[in-house]
Amino acid sequence: MEVLKLLDDKDFLDKLYGFAYKRTNNSHEAEDLCSDIILAVITAVRRNSDIINAYAFIWTIARRVYADFSDKRSINAGTREYSDDVLNISFDAIGEYIESENDKAQLQNIMREIMFLSKIYRDVCVMYYLDEIKISEIASRLGITESAVKHRLYSARETIKKGVENMDNNNLTLKPINMAYIGTGSPVGNDPAELGHRSFSKNLVYLCKDTERSIKDISELLGVPMPFVEEEVEIQLRGRNGYYGLLRKTDSGKYISNFIIIDQDDYAQVSAMYKKNLSVIAKKFDDYIKSNEEKILALPYLSKQTDARFIAWSLVSNIIWYFSKNIANRVSNKYFSDITPTERDFFTFGIAAKHGQNFDIGIYGCDGIVANDILGYKSVYFQNLYGRRIEKHFHCGHDISRDAQLRLTIKSIGGLAMADLSEDEREAAAKAIEVGYLRKEDDMLYPRIIALEKDGLLWDIADEFVKEINDLTETVADEIYAFIKKFVPKHLMGEYKLFVQQTSCGLHDAMVEQCIELGTLIPSENRLSAEGVVMVVTK
Repeated sequence: MEVLKLLDDKDFLDKLYGFAYKRTNNSHEAEDLCSDIILAVITAVRRNSDIINAYAFIWTIARRVYADFSDKRSINAGTREYSDDVLNISFDAIGEYIESENDKAQLQNIMREIMFLSKIYRDVCVMYYLDEIKISEIASRLGITESAVKHRLYSARETIKKGVENMDNNNLTLKPINMAYIGTGSPVGNDPAELGHRSFSKNLVYLCKDTERSIKDISELLGVPMPFVEEEVEIQLRGRNGYYGLLRKTDSGKYISNFIIIDQDDYAQVSAMYKKNLSVIAKKFDDYIKSNEEKILALPYLSKQTDARFIAWSLVSNIIWYFSKNIANRVSNKYFSDITPTERDFFTFGIAAKHGQNFDIGIYGCDGIVANDILGYKSVYFQNLYGRRIEKHFHCGHDISRDAQLRLTIKSIGGLAMADLSEDEREAAAKAIEVGYLRKEDDMLYPRIIALEKDGLLWDIADEFVKEINDLTETVADEIYAFIKKFVPKHLMGEYKLFVQQTSCGLHDAMVEQCIELGTLIPSENRLSAEGVVMVVTK
């Protein structure tokens, strides 16, 4: 029949996938939509074998399936009746089929067919045939019955008539990786990771992690038609600002990652190296806070501060930054004096997790924003800390002038009478108190966060403390150098300082937890809190 011939035509299947890809959010949804279209076509053919125009017939069904998909935006498996014979079927028939097929091209076709299965069927196939997980365990993980697992395996087998037992267990087509992007610098308009959050983007870039790939290589390895790979590569070459993307083109005309990517397991190795010094650093910091409490509280704050442990939240962030900076400088002077560090407005760094592996990288971030000529000040700068214990208040690029809570925080310097607030301002003030920006005394509002008029005061204290642990930098520099040589590709060696800085982020998380145990830091009851938020104003 003409319809079935079209469904067996690779070029036509590519067109169907392209139709689905343009109308979905990611490659997984595209695969699910495409497989639903194919299933609907086959079902319709069985009901009506007298079809005059096969091409028009398929596209009519494709549009109807897409309309249903748009309405639901999720795929629900239909219920079917199965006999006991089906439920007790021997599932190694698939393995036997592969063992009889030695042709490489045939194996690639099998992989492609499984990729086009709906997610509910694809997941059980991968777990059962690749991961060799028992049916009872699959049922437990997916929250379904063992019978439902057997149903899905049977349906998948009947759909593809092929097997997967001998497939490459690391193939990204069936077991995609995930990527966490972190970075430093001015991200607004400069962060290429903004275009790299789809699964297709992450896996394409990961394939080029430290190996040059052609469009054809990428297409075959991901099982995605070349036109879609070509389009994605162009997007990742340009990036957000047009010249810094997640990929770069090599002299050979191939493509390779334009930012450092480290696997989560390897990141854990580097992080463990930093943490060997954790107890020493945390104890010295605790001693420093106690012996310098008066000096810390005597800084010219524009907001009342009575507890050095509250100030210590912001100091920890600065300390880790200075510590990693000193290590990077040691590495530079000792090992990389002949390499010019790369300079960019913003740097992206990636941590990759394998399929099924949960991210557990323990990273604290610090975002800063600034506004000029606002509420009588020449400039106002805010920064907020966020991580395991603290939720982010705002991100880079956030507009202070449009944020009623931040505007009230600025206006509250020196005290702001509640009676002078409008109804809208009263509501904003209540929210600002709730999230930790403001404190209320009688009928007056004051900043609860750290507020200063002179920039750099907290940095000076952090720099003073880091000098007390300067003896650790030499040993750490030697150890981090070995990791740089191991994990940083040669074409990105100019970003070795970034590698030092970003891999030290785990030390920040560990430092916070250790300091909480020592009592150096007191965790807030609310994750969205005043800890780690600093405001600096310039008149």
